[in-house]
Amino acid sequence: MPPSSACGSHTELVANNAIRVTRCACGTFHVTLMASGVTVRMSPEVFRGAAAGLTAVVERLDEAPHLGGATIN
Repeated sequence: MPPSSACGSHTELVANNAIRVTRCACGTFHVTLMASGVTVRMSPEVFRGAAAGLTAVVERLDEAPHLGGATIN
C-alpha cells in the first residue's frame, strides 16, 4: 500500500448522523461513515459515480422495500 499523504484544509459539504463528506484543497473528497469511522478518499469522478450508485439503490429500495434480501459474496 502506498504511503498516505496529508491533505490540506477541508470544506465540509454535508454531515449527518450517518455520513460526513468534506473536500480538501486538492479536490479530493473524504467520505466518512460515522458508524464505523471509516474514511474513503475519492477523486471527484469516483465520488460522482459512487453517489450516483447509492442514489440508484435508495430509489430502488423506496420503490420496492422487499428488494435487497439476496446475499452476494
